[in-house]
Amino acid sequence: MTAVVFFVLLLSLVSGSHAWRCLGAPTLYQARQIDASKGLVLATNQLQQNFFLNGLSWSYLHGQRMKHITTGDTGTWGVSSNNQLYKMIGGNFTRVPGLSLSQVDAGGDGFLVGSTGSRAYCLRTAYARVFKGAGSVSWSVLSSYSLKYYSCGLYGCWGVDTIGRVFHTRSVNPNSCSQTGWQVVSSGSLKMKMVEAASNGLVFGLSTDGKVYLRAGVNAGRTHGTFWSNIPMGVAMRHLSYDLGRLWVVSNAGNIMFCMH
Repeated sequence: MTAVVFFVLLLSLVSGSHAWRCLGAPTLYQARQIDASKGLVLATNQLQQNFFLNGLSWSYLHGQRMKHITTGDTGTWGVSSNNQLYKMIGGNFTRVPGLSLSQVDAGGDGFLVGSTGSRAYCLRTAYARVFKGAGSVSWSVLSSYSLKYYSCGLYGCWGVDTIGRVFHTRSVNPNSCSQTGWQVVSSGSLKMKMVEAASNGLVFGLSTDGKVYLRAGVNAGRTHGTFWSNIPMGVAMRHLSYDLGRLWVVSNAGNIMFCMH
């Protein structure tokens, strides 16, 4: 079956008691990474060009190329191929001096988090919200664990370390970047390469072998949830994001689809 035919088909994907229906998204050739928040969907391709979903097609974001792009409460940010951080200001990506990062996430409530590939950092709201292209910013270390991927949502923040274990902290203070302490929520044979925490409390994981998981039992009383539930996709995935009822996934082949349940 060709990739085109596969992504045109409506798929019924079942995971436990949750039925997921997936459709092919507008075509973006050789997509690599995706991020969605508050109705805005951003993506990068193999050339590290940046795009946003504009109706039924992708529109090109001119300027600095990014290997990782994110949007959220503090704006739109990106990391270039040489690990330099940028923030979109007035429609243009503006270099943020200081720390070099391999991944960044704008899902926190007024703060920004990022990873150097081995250490996680937090940019408190006093810097993240007000940075307009001038001056310096000051980062705070988030954890002593070697976290390579980081994401924040409604019920705290999640990190993945360099050996695929998943960590969770109940909350991060946006004004000081202090946190409530970390706990391991996933280890053993299931190794994750990324976890995405959504603003509505849902948490998704992507394993090192490209399988998609939903974290079950996440709520205000048990913010780290109970177990990982697989969402069958049929093909291996390389990246994912969730917003406004849609789970966006990018396959290893570079195709994008969105899933609903």
